[in-house]
Amino acid sequence: MSHSWRGWCLLRPGLLLYGGTVGSNGLHAHHAVQLIVSAEPFTMADAHGDTLTTQIAVTPPDVRHTVLTGARDSLLALLDPRSSPGRSLLARSGTGPHASTWSPRISGPSGHHKGNRPLMFTEPATGHTYTAEATTALRIVETWTGHGTATNTPPHPAVEAAITLLPALLSRGPVRLRTVADAVHLSPSRLAHLFSAQVGIPMRPYVRWLRLQHAIDRVADGETLTTAAHSAGFTDSPHFTRAFRKAFGTAPSELAAAIDWLP
Repeated sequence: MSHSWRGWCLLRPGLLLYGGTVGSNGLHAHHAVQLIVSAEPFTMADAHGDTLTTQIAVTPPDVRHTVLTGARDSLLALLDPRSSPGRSLLARSGTGPHASTWSPRISGPSGHHKGNRPLMFTEPATGHTYTAEATTALRIVETWTGHGTATNTPPHPAVEAAITLLPALLSRGPVRLRTVADAVHLSPSRLAHLFSAQVGIPMRPYVRWLRLQHAIDRVADGETLTTAAHSAGFTDSPHFTRAFRKAFGTAPSELAAAIDWLP
């Protein structure tokens, strides 16, 4: 995120929620469902140079995109595509070329949560400068994602076991497919096929995405970028910076300087 991105950020399992000014960034792609809702128009582009000026954009996972012209008073949510909210958002918006033009039912971050559904995400701690804004933003994400619209396909037990195992392997260095396959009692080729089919990407880029999430979580806890990178299993800070720029379109140092992290 460039310095034109300035605001607050909230981390919850399966969710990275940002509120504030959305600035421009480079062409990038991440393994998350992205939702941007803004009180004023912003302009995005895809890898082919096609542009869209809107107040709402839903970007499916692993689709290269960029923000050309940002906006103030915006909300950006990154949702794990395997989570119930992530799958529901994809089911409602679609994954084709028109996903980013999905018409909003609310107009910007001032929208209100309706209904009596239980919360999907834990609310932020009270007393923070941005507590009220973050609470409203959580309601908006819940309104957009909804419940019961995703197809619940039972995952393969070995894939679930692999996903459970991976976080513990991150800090030990490179994660080998054979090591994971042996642990879940499948051949490497069989696990690779099942993993790509059910998670949507091969294991290697998924592990890189987990490393980025872990590093961001450590930065939010106050660690330096170097310490966070090593904790997440990146070989060094340049390796972390390259992976971060590829996923978010900017350097991690710019995010650390621009964001106020909520507990």
